[in-house]
Amino acid sequence: MWKDGDRMPSMPTSVRIAGCILLALLAYFVFRGVTRSAPETPTDQPTSRAEQTTPVPEVIVRPISIQSHPIMVTLKGRTEPDRAVIVRSETAGIVASARIQEGQWVKRGEVLCGLSIESRAARVAEAEAAVVSAQLEYESARQLEEKGWTTSNRAASTKANLDRAEAARTAAQVELAKTKIRAPFSGIFESRSAEVGAFLSPGVACGEIVDLDPILVVVDATEQQMSALNLGAEVAVLMSNGAGVEGSIRFIARSANPQTRTFRVEIAIPNPEARISAGVTASVDLKLGEAPAVLLTPAALVLHDDGRVGVRYVDPEDIIRFSPVTIIDDSPDGIWVNGLPSEARLLATGQDYLSDGLKVAPIDEGL
Repeated sequence: MWKDGDRMPSMPTSVRIAGCILLALLAYFVFRGVTRSAPETPTDQPTSRAEQTTPVPEVIVRPISIQSHPIMVTLKGRTEPDRAVIVRSETAGIVASARIQEGQWVKRGEVLCGLSIESRAARVAEAEAAVVSAQLEYESARQLEEKGWTTSNRAASTKANLDRAEAARTAAQVELAKTKIRAPFSGIFESRSAEVGAFLSPGVACGEIVDLDPILVVVDATEQQMSALNLGAEVAVLMSNGAGVEGSIRFIARSANPQTRTFRVEIAIPNPEARISAGVTASVDLKLGEAPAVLLTPAALVLHDDGRVGVRYVDPEDIIRFSPVTIIDDSPDGIWVNGLPSEARLLATGQDYLSDGLKVAPIDEGL
């Protein structure tokens, strides 16, 4: 123990430093507690009206004009000959003449291939002589029958011999005629299959002949398009070279193709000089009816997120809307579409950059 008058020993330096640090920490936590308990001064200040309102984009619009427009459909097809026949030999023989050239116009009955007649002419002469002999025998028997010098059986027998002789002559003449293979109708000798010196047996081809007047444009029509087709109706046909011709519908199939479910339609086109060849691409425009439509430029069409093709427009409440449309015709002035509401205002520009449901400030294009 310390006695009176004795001095207290001095505190170590490290203890004093620790005490100072402790006092400093206590002062910091007291200060933090006081500042947290104090009410915070509001920092949010009312923003101006310009900062609170989002600017409305301005768009240029124009009203639409709905008109009644024909619904057109284009059918693609190809030209075909009216008739095409492969001419074949009906008898056996060697080709002795083939003067008709490929691509040459021939008349009905003109010889395309001539076979050697060999002994056929002799058979005809023999048959004709047999007919003359049988005729004389029959006339003699008939006269004797009339005078009563012979029986009727004798006259009937000679008449039968005459008939057989005439039949044999006809058969020989027909066989001789078969050596000349003739054109079954007027047309173009399209291709030759047998040359001079070739042996033809029955059924072997001499060549092919086609009839190009009229020439046919054959197209396939769907069930919906059949309603616009009538036998005898005049239609406009556009050839692949840009030439336009007129034709009439002469045949409409009543049974659909089981593979394509379409119906064959034949359009006959006059072709007296065979200027239109077979196998040429052609198209036919048909009118299916009329519908209210709007004339637009192709740039007005947009593709929706769901894959539909349509047009964005401004409704009476100045909201951007999307409407799917159907293209019913294509013309040099633009495309005719169906499906827009009558109160729609078209966007002059920016269709691809405006979203559905956006509020806009429309400005008429003429202002």
